[in-house]
Amino acid sequence: MLRRLTPFLTTLLAMLLDTAVIPVFYHGGFTVPLTLVVVTCIGLLKGRLQGLLFGMIGGLLIDVTAGTLGMMTFFFMAVGFLTALIVDENNDRPITGVRFHLRRAAVAFALCMLGEIVFAVYQYFVTAAFEWHQLRSMALRCAIAAALTVLLCPLLDRLFNGRRSAAHARRSAGSKREVKYF
Repeated sequence: MLRRLTPFLTTLLAMLLDTAVIPVFYHGGFTVPLTLVVVTCIGLLKGRLQGLLFGMIGGLLIDVTAGTLGMMTFFFMAVGFLTALIVDENNDRPITGVRFHLRRAAVAFALCMLGEIVFAVYQYFVTAAFEWHQLRSMALRCAIAAALTVLLCPLLDRLFNGRRSAAHARRSAGSKREVKYF
């Protein structure tokens, strides 16, 4: 029972850190939403449906606490779903070593950068202000998010799946099981 609650508890903890703890200690421009990293990891480890579900939960919680009116909900849902769709570790041939982690990091970086670009375009149309140094900040935030994704995925895999190996969890979690037990 606790194994089924750990993704929700992890998402809730990340949201609390994002909205209550991190803003107290750090006010800089390189703040990476930890909830986005957790949703990305859930999408990678648990599949499309759970990535979508926990993206919705994390996005709604952040929208309610920060007052962004649905912007983060859609973005987190898209990231959770697209991460698992692009990196389908159940059907792909197994990749090990550095290529495995680089593929995860590249997907996390690309989806984070896509979100940053969409939010920058939205900000430009609202404020009509754009500065080129924002691109550097966007790239650094996405690189930090990708690094956090690569670092947190093994820890969250161990937390979600217990002592079972990651290869065994990927082999046993097919699309039929994912839908059946969702």
